Amino acid sequence: MSRPSKSTTPQHHATRKSVLRALWQSVFLNIVCAYLLYRFFAPTFHSGSLLPLAISGLPPLAGLAYGLIRTRTIDFIGLFAAEDIAVSMISLIFAHSETSALVGRSLQNSLLGVIFLGSLVVNKPLVLYITRQFITGNDSDAMRRFDRVAAQSDARTVYRIMTWVWSAVLFAKSAGSVLLALTLSAQNYLVVSPVWTFASDALLVCWCLRYGYAKLKQCTVEAECGPKQAVACVKPTAL
Repeated sequence: MSRPSKSTTPQHHATRKSVLRALWQSVFLNIVCAYLLYRFFAPTFHSGSLLPLAISGLPPLAGLAYGLIRTRTIDFIGLFAAEDIAVSMISLIFAHSETSALVGRSLQNSLLGVIFLGSLVVNKPLVLYITRQFITGNDSDAMRRFDRVAAQSDARTVYRIMTWVWSAVLFAKSAGSVLLALTLSAQNYLVVSPVWTFASDALLVCWCLRYGYAKLKQCTVEAECGPKQAVACVKPTAL
């Protein structure tokens, strides 16, 4: 039976470690810091003031700025964060209450859903390019290997399906966030809404990994070995 090479194991663990570190950093910035800032500044302003909500949006903005300065590139995660912040600020400007401001912030996933649908209209499924950046790390050799796989018609179909699913889930997430904004206080919303977001994102990413791996495995083998040799490449070796 074939086994993964020793050289890939440390790389796998390093990638896993970096993903977990990034996740905890995101949780700290977007949940812990936002909540603590809101709790600290809420008593300072008059009841119904939107400034505590505006201040609670500073940690995600600082995280985005730090990422841009550190990497000197704008990736998809950064763009999504910028879109989130822009929608949040616009909703704060035009809102007349905390509830209306939170409802406005909840609509950012709907805008993302429209963007994902638009990528399908122009035949550039957004999940394909997000996956390309995540897997290759913008390494030129890795991007060329990825492009060979993605150029196959079956692979394009898989990425289109995943983009459709992402669009549907984004609209569902937006609807759920609006419901939370209408039923929870601002203080509780700042805690529950990110949990809802991270939980739904985790389920979506897990589905994409399982579905994408199952569907794209053969495409990867054919890109590396050629269609005629694909069966021989995936055939287990004898112990």
